[in-house]
Amino acid sequence: MYKLVFSVLLFALISNIAFAKKNDSDAATSAPAKCPQLQASTLFVSDKGQKGSAEKLTASHKNAESQGWNFDEMSLYTENGDLKGFYVTYTRPHPCNNK
Repeated sequence: MYKLVFSVLLFALISNIAFAKKNDSDAATSAPAKCPQLQASTLFVSDKGQKGSAEKLTASHKNAESQGWNFDEMSLYTENGDLKGFYVTYTRPHPCNNK
């Protein structure tokens, strides 16, 4: 009985080692990871009261543009039917594309 258990455990150990070595060799021969084309950043612009939303968004756009970001998308965030703010997404070319 012990010989059977020992041989099963030994077989499992040897097969795991062989499988791990196969995975290591696959990783060494696989292609390097590609650089993503764009980098994205999403931020929340609060709308406390309806006064000043346009100014906050304009300031956000100018700040992002000065850092090389381009406006991509904007979504409204409402809670119980009330406007709470905006999710604004900016994109720019990924730094690894500038090599």
